Amino acid sequence: MPEEEVKGIPISKKLSMLFVSLLPPLILILSVLGTIFFGIAPPTEAAAVGAFAATVLAIISRKFSWDVLKGVAIDTIRTSGMILLIIAMASSFVAVFLRSGCGEVVASIILRAPGGRWGAFLIIMIITFILGTFMDWVGIILLLVPICRDIVIHLGFDPIWFAMMICINMQMLFLTPPYAPAIFFFKAAVPTELGVDIMHMIRGVTPFVIIIMVALVLCAIFPQIILWLPSRML
Repeated sequence: MPEEEVKGIPISKKLSMLFVSLLPPLILILSVLGTIFFGIAPPTEAAAVGAFAATVLAIISRKFSWDVLKGVAIDTIRTSGMILLIIAMASSFVAVFLRSGCGEVVASIILRAPGGRWGAFLIIMIITFILGTFMDWVGIILLLVPICRDIVIHLGFDPIWFAMMICINMQMLFLTPPYAPAIFFFKAAVPTELGVDIMHMIRGVTPFVIIIMVALVLCAIFPQIILWLPSRML
C-alpha cells in the first residue's frame, strides 16, 4: 500500500487487519500441531487434519473450486511420487552401503575424531551441511539416520536432541546455494518488473542462515531449549 494510505489507517484498524491476516495460518498450525500435542492424532493423520482445515478455509474465503482441487491433487501426486522415488533409491543405496561394511568404517572415523564426542558431533553437523547444499532433505535423512543412529547412542547424546539438531541444520539447505530451493521458489514468485535476480535473493537470505547457525550453537549449549517441551509431553 502507498505510504500515505498506510498513515491514514487508525492503529485499531491495522491491528484488526493483522489479526484477520494471521487467523488462517494460526488455524492451520493449531489443526496440525494441536492434534499432535493433545494426543488426538499421530503426525500422518494430523497432516490429513491440516489438509481438511486448509480445504475448509478455502471454502470460507470463497477461493475453492474444482480446478483448484484438481491442481492440488496433481501437485500432491507429483510431490509424493518424487519423495517415494527418493526413498526407494536412498534405501537401496543405504542397504548396499551398510551391507558392504562401509557403515562401520564411517562410524570408526567419526568416533576417532579429535575433541571427543563433541568433535564427532561437529563432523556430523558439517557433513549434514555439505550434503544439504546438493541433496534434498528426504535423501539426507535416509542416508544419515541408519549410519548415525548407533553413533549417537554410543556418544551418549539424547536421540531427540540430536534429531532436532539435524533438523535445524537442514533448514539451511533451503537457503544455501547451489541447491537452495527456497531461493528459486521466491525468485519464481517475484514479478519480473521488480528486477530482482538470484544475487538479491542470496544476499537477502544470508542473515537467516546466520540466525540458524546461532540457533544451532544455542541449542548445543542449552539442550533444554529442545528437550523442555518433549519432556512435558512424555
